[in-house]
Amino acid sequence: MKTTTKSTTLALAVIVSALGLAGCHHMAKSDSSIAAPMDGQVATPENYRAWPRFVQTVDKAAAGQVREIYINTMGTKMTKGDAFPNGTESVMEIYAAKMGADGKPVMNGNGRLIKGDLKKVFVMKKGEGWGAAQPAGTVDNGDWVYAAYEADGMTPAKVDYNSCRGCHAPLKDADYVARYDEHFAM
Repeated sequence: MKTTTKSTTLALAVIVSALGLAGCHHMAKSDSSIAAPMDGQVATPENYRAWPRFVQTVDKAAAGQVREIYINTMGTKMTKGDAFPNGTESVMEIYAAKMGADGKPVMNGNGRLIKGDLKKVFVMKKGEGWGAAQPAGTVDNGDWVYAAYEADGMTPAKVDYNSCRGCHAPLKDADYVARYDEHFAM
């Protein structure tokens, strides 16, 4: 094996730089090498409506909401009883239910709520070590982080992420994902 000289190393560095390959060593690293995002720092994916539905439309009559939940293909590569793999991302759209003149939600012929305007878009994403990187006092939800946006999917919504985490915390056996069992019944 030959010993690399300083001039050979310098020449290689110049070639790599000239080709615009500097920094490519980062591409081979896993998500664990990337700084963990905090709640509110995960963007809404542009193409999420092309993803599979996680569950059928969810009616929340008491809240006057209709929810549509999508999951990326990474999240569909698991079986019941397993945790979702790192890289799993889910998007939940929250629509206002259409209301009748009597102030009650309007139902369709199948007894389901009718969607009104899109109100909020919530994103949850999982990455290796992301849970441990959250600030002290954050409710534990494994390695999931959350983000909430207004209907445009870009303007941050004012939410208490610990409240979001509090709803998911009792779901530890389902990897903190609501409707986990329902997903596998589809």
